[in-house]
Amino acid sequence: MANFPDSDSSLTRAYNYFNKKRLESINQNDTKSVIVYLRKIAIIQFELGDYFGSEVTVVEALELLDKFQLSKEKMSDKIGLLNQLGRIYMELLDYDAAIKYYDEALKITKSKNHRNIIQNNKALVYIQQQNYKLAEKEFLEVFRNSDSLENKEQIARAQNNLGHVQSKLNRSDALANLTEALRIRMSIKDNAGIYSSYRYLSEYYHDRNNDSIANDYAHKGYHIAKLINSPSFIKDALSNLMNLGNYSNKNVLEYIRVSDSLQNVKQLQENKYTKIKYDYTENEKLAKVNELEKEKQRRLKLLYLSVAGFVTLLAVFVIVILKIKYKRDKLRQVYITETRISKRVHDEVANDVYQVMTKLQGNIIDNKEVLLDDLEDIYNRTRDISRDNSTLEVNEHFDILLNDLLVKYKSTQVNIVTRNLSKMDWNTVDALKKITIYRVIQELMVNMKKHSKASLVGLNFNYSDNKIIVSYSDNGVGCNIKSGSGGLKNAENRIESINGTIIFESGLYKGFKAKITV
Repeated sequence: MANFPDSDSSLTRAYNYFNKKRLESINQNDTKSVIVYLRKIAIIQFELGDYFGSEVTVVEALELLDKFQLSKEKMSDKIGLLNQLGRIYMELLDYDAAIKYYDEALKITKSKNHRNIIQNNKALVYIQQQNYKLAEKEFLEVFRNSDSLENKEQIARAQNNLGHVQSKLNRSDALANLTEALRIRMSIKDNAGIYSSYRYLSEYYHDRNNDSIANDYAHKGYHIAKLINSPSFIKDALSNLMNLGNYSNKNVLEYIRVSDSLQNVKQLQENKYTKIKYDYTENEKLAKVNELEKEKQRRLKLLYLSVAGFVTLLAVFVIVILKIKYKRDKLRQVYITETRISKRVHDEVANDVYQVMTKLQGNIIDNKEVLLDDLEDIYNRTRDISRDNSTLEVNEHFDILLNDLLVKYKSTQVNIVTRNLSKMDWNTVDALKKITIYRVIQELMVNMKKHSKASLVGLNFNYSDNKIIVSYSDNGVGCNIKSGSGGLKNAENRIESINGTIIFESGLYKGFKAKITV
């Protein structure tokens, strides 16, 4: 494992530290130190699950090593790097490549400690391949080497691994090796080792259908895992318990909680690592920039400024054009509105005023009440024109506002029926949409009054796919849609301006329908 800058550092902090040291060594042309730091970085990348990144780092370190005559120190680095490649390919499930690099490392190592580590890893590959005989051969040699080193922790680890493989091969001395390994570990209070022994003993008895003893060791393993207080140990212990049928709610819930906790920690480490890795990649690129690159950057800057200037000019040009268009459209809208008001004043007010004036000049009106009625009618028409073109207050009680509009067009000859008007939640509808709906319905009602000669008008309000649907229909004489009135064109323009749709359906003597979707 990599030597961290301090005992409390996380993997990502260690990666950050060693990357800084590597860059410093590169700047100082200290290739030997670069190799050392690359090796440590590769180990951290492996622990973080970045196997491909670790592989690239190892290969880079090996290429630098090839430039040196192998001293004892550099030989140790090469052995470590080859062993690391073996671990990487094992995780990538390329077992043949893993064995190849472990064998290359074994060819050049003379240290029993190094041989033990490499042969142990090699045996683990054979276990993954379920080639237990070859695994047993490797573990036997590891056990013999460990015994000669007089290191109780190593001896117990080797004996435990050997016993585990022998149990898979039904060797008679499997149980003796497993129990002896446990005894040694208990004598030196190696809790992590004790857990491993309990785990293998539980598996040993489970394979032989003795689940009572298997459960006993599984529970012991769980308790020692809790004592160690390692989430990964606890998760493995709970997995073993559930594999033996202990599916209690407590076990399942704790397994889920511990798994989620481990996943969150792993995700946080990966996120930090990814950011640090990205930052260093960028820093390395900047470190390699030379004078030619600076010149290139200067030219690019000029190009960017030119493009920015062009874009700015283009933006100004577009803004000016849009403003001109907006003003023109605004003037056009004002003109249309003024024309419509002028026409209504002429059609609905001026003629009536003229008739009243004619009656007064000819002394036709003898009754003052008749004159007052005529003047009141003119006033009401004028007020309606003003109200129809004034600013609408649609924030509250929009259903009442719409209903008031429709009431104006009701008469003894025309019946107007609405559905769901008051059931709609108008408070959640955008003000612009409500104004548009109001004005379009107003256009439809004016069209009905002037052209349709309808006696029955229906308006249905609904929601569909988060959109408001207003369905209008009348039983009037209908019209030719292609040569429809200016009011219908205004309605279309209003709806299109808020990205809605309006569909007209009519024919001569077939009534008139409109469907509004906003």
